[in-house]
Amino acid sequence: MSTEVRLQRQLEHNRRLREQFERERISVSQASSALIQYCMSNKDVFITPVWGELEKQDDPFLVQPKGCGCSVM
Repeated sequence: MSTEVRLQRQLEHNRRLREQFERERISVSQASSALIQYCMSNKDVFITPVWGELEKQDDPFLVQPKGCGCSVM
């Protein structure tokens, strides 16, 4: 591998590291607070002790019947 190719790879790697370093960051306490707010405002169907039982029309895992539900023999 030529020296020029290695140099180009190193420069590209440095550019990606610089982009990551310059990204906006938030503190852990801000992220935790945002996560708690999200969890409190969005129903999780798997935590029924917190939110209670779901109505059948709200259950995303229940197969909803189509049509009148009649079957022809």
